[in-house]
Amino acid sequence: MSPKSKSTPSRPPLKAKSSLPAPRVAPKRVHVPWYRRRPLQILLGLVVLLAAFIVISTGLRTWHRHQATMRAKKGVQAFDAMYKSAITPLGNFLTQVNNTPQQFAGGLMPQATYVSQTAQWLATFRALSGQLSSASPPHAIQGARGLLLQGTAVFIDGIKVFQAAGATTDTTQRKDLVDLGRTIIFHATSVFKNATVEEAKVVAAFHLQIGAPPSALLELPDAPAEVAPPAPAVSPVPSPP
Repeated sequence: MSPKSKSTPSRPPLKAKSSLPAPRVAPKRVHVPWYRRRPLQILLGLVVLLAAFIVISTGLRTWHRHQATMRAKKGVQAFDAMYKSAITPLGNFLTQVNNTPQQFAGGLMPQATYVSQTAQWLATFRALSGQLSSASPPHAIQGARGLLLQGTAVFIDGIKVFQAAGATTDTTQRKDLVDLGRTIIFHATSVFKNATVEEAKVVAAFHLQIGAPPSALLELPDAPAEVAPPAPAVSPVPSPP
């Protein structure tokens, strides 16, 4: 072998012009579970926050409603207790008013006795009006309170007419005033009855014990006639011993 051939470096074999490039291999795709995907995690987080907000808001509203109901219940209970205590003296009035004016108009009662009794009636209903006016019951029973005040005002009107009868010496006018007073008291009784039933309905709605029987809650409002029915027969006032 000649020296020239030994010094010549070997060349890499030439590629054939027709040879194709090596195929590219796609990178291996990593599988991510659906619950680890970022957009879905953000969406789920928002849903959880929204659900928590709804639950908390609903709970707070329910709690506030419960607290408001309990405050209203205590207010209704306090008003009902005051009302029942205030109307206790009215039993004596209803007994006297069916007899006293007729006895006076018929000449069976001294004027001084009659004037004294009518003054007591007026004081009783003015005291009741003051108690009802100064009370601050919850909204639920304000309607019943208004009716009670209205009925009390009508009672006072009737009593003032009775007092006018006691101030006149004209027997005919006295009888007319007594009859007018009886009619006004008759109307006042209807208003007060309707107010009492309305008050009892509110008390029952708050699951409190009502003073009236349960059947009273089903009664329709009174529709009184224009004139009171005839007065019952009266007997002379017994003389003091």
